[in-house]
Amino acid sequence: MTCGCGGKEEQGGLVSDAAPDFALKDVNGGIRRLSDLSGKVVLLSFFATWCGPCRQEIPDLVGLYKRFRDKGFEIIGVSLDKEGESILRPFIDHYGITYPIVLGTREVVLDYGGFERIPVTFLIDRYGRISDYFFGFRPGYVIGQSVEELLKQRDQSESP
Repeated sequence: MTCGCGGKEEQGGLVSDAAPDFALKDVNGGIRRLSDLSGKVVLLSFFATWCGPCRQEIPDLVGLYKRFRDKGFEIIGVSLDKEGESILRPFIDHYGITYPIVLGTREVVLDYGGFERIPVTFLIDRYGRISDYFFGFRPGYVIGQSVEELLKQRDQSESP
Protein backbone atom coordinates (compact mmCIF):
# COMPACT_ATOMS: atom_id res chain seq x y z
CA MET A 1 0.00 0.00 0.00
CA THR A 2 1.37 3.37 -0.95
CA CYS A 3 0.30 6.92 -0.40
CA GLY A 4 -0.91 8.45 -3.65
CA CYS A 5 -2.21 11.63 -5.13
CA GLY A 6 -5.17 12.43 -7.29
CA GLY A 7 -6.45 10.81 -10.41
CA LYS A 8 -8.84 7.99 -11.02
CA GLU A 9 -7.76 4.45 -11.49
CA GLU A 10 -9.92 1.92 -13.24
CA GLN A 11 -11.80 -0.05 -10.62
CA GLY A 12 -13.49 -2.51 -12.91
CA GLY A 13 -16.73 -0.55 -13.25
CA LEU A 14 -17.53 -0.29 -9.55
CA VAL A 15 -19.69 2.80 -10.02
CA SER A 16 -23.38 1.83 -9.86
CA ASP A 17 -22.52 -1.60 -8.42
CA ALA A 18 -23.89 -2.53 -5.03
CA ALA A 19 -21.29 -1.57 -2.43
CA PRO A 20 -19.80 -4.72 -0.89
CA ASP A 21 -21.02 -5.23 2.66
CA PHE A 22 -18.52 -5.70 5.46
CA ALA A 23 -18.39 -6.44 9.16
CA LEU A 24 -15.32 -4.72 10.57
CA LYS A 25 -14.17 -4.13 14.13
CA ASP A 26 -14.20 -0.51 15.24
CA VAL A 27 -11.70 1.08 17.61
CA ASN A 28 -14.07 0.53 20.54
CA GLY A 29 -14.32 -3.22 19.91
CA GLY A 30 -17.76 -3.13 18.29
CA ILE A 31 -18.63 -4.38 14.83
CA ARG A 32 -19.68 -1.97 12.08
CA ARG A 33 -21.56 -3.23 9.04
CA LEU A 34 -22.23 -1.22 5.92
CA SER A 35 -25.65 -2.88 5.70
CA ASP A 36 -26.61 -1.24 9.01
CA LEU A 37 -26.48 2.12 7.22
CA SER A 38 -29.14 1.29 4.64
CA GLY A 39 -31.02 4.42 3.56
CA LYS A 40 -28.09 6.74 4.32
CA VAL A 41 -25.51 8.33 2.05
CA VAL A 42 -22.20 6.83 3.12
CA LEU A 43 -18.65 7.98 2.54
CA LEU A 44 -16.01 5.27 3.00
CA SER A 45 -12.57 6.74 3.51
CA PHE A 46 -9.69 4.25 3.23
CA PHE A 47 -6.67 5.80 4.92
CA ALA A 48 -3.59 5.25 7.08
CA THR A 49 -2.12 7.45 9.81
CA TRP A 50 1.28 7.59 8.07
CA CYS A 51 -0.19 8.91 4.77
CA GLY A 52 0.24 12.68 4.27
CA PRO A 53 -2.70 13.19 1.87
CA CYS A 54 -4.88 11.10 4.21
CA ARG A 55 -4.01 13.39 7.13
CA GLN A 56 -4.61 16.42 4.91
CA GLU A 57 -8.20 15.41 4.10
CA ILE A 58 -9.29 14.48 7.64
CA PRO A 59 -10.22 18.02 8.80
CA ASP A 60 -12.46 18.34 5.73
CA LEU A 61 -14.09 14.98 6.46
CA VAL A 62 -14.70 16.01 10.07
CA GLY A 63 -16.37 19.18 8.77
CA LEU A 64 -18.51 17.27 6.27
CA TYR A 65 -19.62 14.87 8.97
CA LYS A 66 -20.62 17.71 11.25
CA ARG A 67 -22.45 19.47 8.42
CA PHE A 68 -24.41 16.50 7.01
CA ARG A 69 -24.72 13.79 9.67
CA ASP A 70 -28.19 14.94 10.73
CA LYS A 71 -29.36 14.82 7.11
CA GLY A 72 -28.87 11.09 6.49
CA PHE A 73 -25.09 11.05 5.96
CA GLU A 74 -22.48 8.78 7.53
CA ILE A 75 -18.72 8.49 7.23
CA ILE A 76 -16.80 5.34 8.00
CA GLY A 77 -13.02 5.71 8.16
CA VAL A 78 -11.34 2.43 7.18
CA SER A 79 -7.87 2.37 8.68
CA LEU A 80 -5.27 0.31 6.85
CA ASP A 81 -2.67 0.74 9.61
CA LYS A 82 -1.04 -2.54 10.59
CA GLU A 83 -0.61 -1.33 14.19
CA GLY A 84 -4.38 -1.18 14.67
CA GLU A 85 -6.06 0.42 17.65
CA SER A 86 -2.89 1.41 19.50
CA ILE A 87 -1.90 3.94 16.84
CA LEU A 88 -5.46 5.01 16.02
CA ARG A 89 -6.61 6.29 19.40
CA PRO A 90 -4.04 9.13 19.62
CA PHE A 91 -4.63 9.91 15.93
CA ILE A 92 -8.42 10.18 16.43
CA ASP A 93 -7.91 12.46 19.44
CA HIS A 94 -5.35 14.64 17.65
CA TYR A 95 -7.59 15.22 14.62
CA GLY A 96 -10.87 15.43 16.56
CA ILE A 97 -12.43 12.65 14.48
CA THR A 98 -16.05 12.11 15.49
CA TYR A 99 -17.07 9.62 12.79
CA PRO A 100 -16.53 5.86 13.28
CA ILE A 101 -13.16 4.33 12.44
CA VAL A 102 -12.90 0.63 11.62
CA LEU A 103 -9.91 -1.64 11.16
CA GLY A 104 -9.63 -2.51 7.50
CA THR A 105 -8.67 -5.91 6.15
CA ARG A 106 -7.13 -7.19 2.95
CA GLU A 107 -10.51 -8.70 2.08
CA VAL A 108 -12.34 -5.36 2.23
CA VAL A 109 -9.65 -3.74 0.06
CA LEU A 110 -10.09 -6.54 -2.50
CA ASP A 111 -13.88 -6.21 -2.32
CA TYR A 112 -13.51 -2.52 -3.23
CA GLY A 113 -11.31 -3.14 -6.26
CA GLY A 114 -7.92 -4.06 -4.80
CA PHE A 115 -6.50 -0.53 -4.96
CA GLU A 116 -2.80 0.00 -4.31
CA ARG A 117 -2.75 3.66 -3.22
CA ILE A 118 -4.49 5.65 -0.53
CA PRO A 119 -6.44 7.71 0.33
CA VAL A 120 -9.40 6.24 -1.52
CA THR A 121 -12.90 7.57 -0.99
CA PHE A 122 -16.09 5.80 -2.03
CA LEU A 123 -19.49 7.52 -2.03
CA ILE A 124 -22.43 5.19 -1.60
CA ASP A 125 -25.98 6.33 -2.29
CA ARG A 126 -29.05 5.70 -0.14
CA TYR A 127 -29.74 2.53 -2.12
CA GLY A 128 -26.37 0.98 -1.34
CA ARG A 129 -24.79 1.60 -4.75
CA ILE A 130 -21.35 3.07 -5.30
CA SER A 131 -22.03 6.43 -6.89
CA ASP A 132 -18.44 7.68 -7.17
CA TYR A 133 -14.90 7.14 -5.95
CA PHE A 134 -11.78 9.26 -5.68
CA PHE A 135 -8.10 8.41 -5.42
CA GLY A 136 -5.90 10.81 -3.56
CA PHE A 137 -6.73 13.97 -1.66
CA ARG A 138 -9.95 15.78 -2.57
CA PRO A 139 -10.91 19.10 -0.95
CA GLY A 140 -13.98 18.98 1.26
CA TYR A 141 -15.98 21.30 -0.98
CA VAL A 142 -15.59 18.86 -3.91
CA ILE A 143 -16.75 15.89 -1.86
CA GLY A 144 -19.42 18.06 -0.22
CA GLN A 145 -20.98 18.86 -3.62
CA SER A 146 -21.28 15.15 -4.38
CA VAL A 147 -22.73 14.44 -0.93
CA GLU A 148 -25.32 17.20 -1.35
CA GLU A 149 -26.43 15.76 -4.69
CA LEU A 150 -26.80 12.28 -3.20
CA LEU A 151 -28.76 13.61 -0.23
CA LYS A 152 -31.17 15.35 -2.64
CA GLN A 153 -31.92 12.10 -4.47
CA ARG A 154 -34.43 10.87 -1.91
CA ASP A 155 -36.05 14.30 -1.60
CA GLN A 156 -36.67 14.39 -5.35
CA SER A 157 -37.88 10.78 -5.51
CA GLU A 158 -40.39 11.45 -2.72
CA SER A 159 -41.84 14.53 -4.41
CA PRO A 160 -45.20 14.05 -6.17
